[in-house]
Amino acid sequence: MVVELLLDRLANAFADDRFGYLYRDGGSAEAAALGALALGAHGRDTSTALDWLQTQQKDDGGIPVLPSLDQPRWPTSLALWAFQSAGREAAAARAIDYLLDHHGIPVDRSELLGHDSTLIGWSWVDATHSWVEPTGYALIGLREAGRADHERCRRGVEMLLDRCLPSGGWNYGNTRVMSNMLRPFPATTGVALLGLAGEPMVPAIERSLDYLRATVSSLKAPVSLSWSLLALAAWHREAPAMELIETSVRAPGRRPPDPVHDALLALAASRAAPEPTPEEEP
Repeated sequence: MVVELLLDRLANAFADDRFGYLYRDGGSAEAAALGALALGAHGRDTSTALDWLQTQQKDDGGIPVLPSLDQPRWPTSLALWAFQSAGREAAAARAIDYLLDHHGIPVDRSELLGHDSTLIGWSWVDATHSWVEPTGYALIGLREAGRADHERCRRGVEMLLDRCLPSGGWNYGNTRVMSNMLRPFPATTGVALLGLAGEPMVPAIERSLDYLRATVSSLKAPVSLSWSLLALAAWHREAPAMELIETSVRAPGRRPPDPVHDALLALAASRAAPEPTPEEEP
């Protein structure tokens, strides 16, 4: 089964300390967090990945992208998700403190931008403007930790809804530049919708789910496909997940596999609705 192939690659990568952005590289926080989530979701051992993440956690609770860097620390949100899912409460509490203490920087409103630049979410790098994906990641992690009602999360939800495109979906974090309306990205839309999972249904979310449902069957890129499937599953929207994951993994000309892509696909597979048995089929 293709999911077992993905999980075996991940498990071997953690055993060999080769879970960077390529399978030949040392560890990265994004791969460790997503890999732990994927392995744990399928009942596999996550201790190596989680132990490594904890060694990377700084005094303020933040976790940088790579051991050689101090910034950016946006993977802290994914690490929180992984820590919380595995019951590592001390590490999760430190990550929560970091996320609640750090935020994006508001800037004055401008007619050049289509979004309210005074709204605060989370940023890629400390002391910079808020953007969609880091805000979505933070909301995912904090929601997993039971902090969805915290004031910071409420402001993050407000920011995401403001950045939603009029026709549905999100891009990097704007709606228009000057007179040009921008287009949605499937991966960013998936991250935003997963961060908003559990919120009341509003037109912006409904339009965005409609966009993903209309788009997902054409996706083969692992990042776009996986975040889209995770979001649709969280909002209880059906999609032929396993068929699409299989197609993505087997796609001709696909770039060599890497830990982040494999982890995302395996994690998406864990949320897929089970295929009906012959007795269950209408």
